[in-house]
Amino acid sequence: MGAGSEAQNRTVKDWLVSIDRGQLRLPSFQRGVAWEPKRVVSMLNTIIHDLPLGVALVLNVGDKEQFVSRPLVSAPETTEAVTEHLLDGQQRLTALYRALRDNDRKQTYFVHFPDLDDEPRNDDEEPSIRIEKRWESRDGTMYPLWVDSPEECLRRGLVPVRLLDPSRDETTSWVEAATGHLEPGDDVTDIAQYRAMSTGVTELRDHLKKVISDKRETVRHFNLPYLRLPASTSKDVALSVFVNMNTNAKPLKAYDIVVAELEGATGRRLKEMEAGLDLELPRLAGYLSLDSAVLQTSALLQGKLPNQRGFYEMDYAVFVDNWDRMTRGLRRAVQIVESMRIFDGERLPSVIPIPVIAALLAHEAEDGDRRATVDKIVRRYAWRSFFTNRYEATAATRAYADFRGLTALLAGDGNEVDVPVFDDELYPLPTLRDLKAAGWAKSKQSLARAILAASNFFGARDFADDTPLSRENVAKREYHHIFPNQLLSEAGIDSMLALNCALITWKTNRSIGRLDPLKYLEKRAENAPDPRDVKDRLESHLVPYEIIAKSGSYDQPVGAELRAAVQPDFDAFLDKRAALVSDFMRAVCDGRQPHLRDILETVAEVH
Repeated sequence: MGAGSEAQNRTVKDWLVSIDRGQLRLPSFQRGVAWEPKRVVSMLNTIIHDLPLGVALVLNVGDKEQFVSRPLVSAPETTEAVTEHLLDGQQRLTALYRALRDNDRKQTYFVHFPDLDDEPRNDDEEPSIRIEKRWESRDGTMYPLWVDSPEECLRRGLVPVRLLDPSRDETTSWVEAATGHLEPGDDVTDIAQYRAMSTGVTELRDHLKKVISDKRETVRHFNLPYLRLPASTSKDVALSVFVNMNTNAKPLKAYDIVVAELEGATGRRLKEMEAGLDLELPRLAGYLSLDSAVLQTSALLQGKLPNQRGFYEMDYAVFVDNWDRMTRGLRRAVQIVESMRIFDGERLPSVIPIPVIAALLAHEAEDGDRRATVDKIVRRYAWRSFFTNRYEATAATRAYADFRGLTALLAGDGNEVDVPVFDDELYPLPTLRDLKAAGWAKSKQSLARAILAASNFFGARDFADDTPLSRENVAKREYHHIFPNQLLSEAGIDSMLALNCALITWKTNRSIGRLDPLKYLEKRAENAPDPRDVKDRLESHLVPYEIIAKSGSYDQPVGAELRAAVQPDFDAFLDKRAALVSDFMRAVCDGRQPHLRDILETVAEVH
């Protein structure tokens, strides 16, 4: 926990007093009550048997509360100064408070004492917690009725948990109500019998008071320990500790905390704001979640890291003021990514550049010469982010460093050396060998997806129906092995390479199947309006047509013979396609928007 935290002991009685006075409150980001009754039963059993319970976490409040706060559920609203925020332990303390105060209308908790139970089958060895579900009739009557009858409760060996509340004592009145029916009435005329009955009632009452008192003292002195963070603890550290300690089935995320803090500070609901953003910019959610887009971009606009720490440090009034600028930046970021022919998150090499681009463009002009200059730098940044390993580690810190460098560069106060992602020595572009080794494009590997983005940039026209890739059809395209997977598998050659991949329609993919590349080209040519169309289609994927056209028909047996026939053609194909992708990569990473013919001709001259 660090040197600033202190381990403390605190009894249940002291916790209750602090809750009653309003000195202990919940930060606004805490969720509501989530424990099921069986968990409450388990906790109460732990307490009445004086067994260890988990540690709570509180943050001392200094002169001013760091978080908007509220009372625990069913606790009173008071005017006393808040001294502590409960960061972890809400479920335990709320459940304990409600059980002892018996203010949960859905259930009542009891201690079952076996020796008091009239039913001989209920012969537990020791006291235990029982629960009785309750419901309300239309006339307001609470059922079952016996729960409110001390006499009926005693007959079942049940004592309400509220009698164990150390801050109040209802034991005597409850015991007398539970045993009143046992006192001798006027019909008992024999003095000896009268005395015997009276003595029996007195002894029972004394016994009841004792067993209740013993358990009450156990509860009174039960230690529910806690760790205390000093008031000097920064907000982001306190929240980080809270998130790390939170043990709910659905632990809070940074976003949940920002939602609560934003509403508490400004009265605005982030979910409603995001819903409006989604209507205005529906394509954004296709690349990354609105939560991530909004928080990361907003943090950068305030000069904060685009991570949990930066989210917590934001000024939420400024967050609201920046909303329109942030929206404009995100719209421009989407336009930039679409101009790269990347239409969805499944094909996006990395989501990290999007908030950086959005924050950079939030204040930029949307037309004129300035836009052309800025967009060129931003596209260069995006492509280098995709093709290098810049964001493989400590992504938020590196994105922030690039953002600062790019901001200075765009303002004319810096130069390229201030932008780490532009540093060829630290983050070199991949070599031809790197490109040829990149894995299957459907993986989440940035380089593999960058290669796919390169092959889609010039339209990625379908091999058969000639339709270009678009936002509308990208999700229906399939990852096609240019040299068929079955062919290469039979030859013992790895087929799962990014350079062996192209996005085509499912129908075309199914029709090709195991066909050798030359054969399916011939088949396409037979059906094309102009045989040259097939060449254009393949080249729109940066697929070297002439290598495919020169490949053989592979009728050799599976194994070494087939490998000997296929391997040279496949290697030649990979060499040529790697050269095409590399030339494209260097062009776009230099900020240019290349023409397909230039790429094809440049590589043809070299080879």
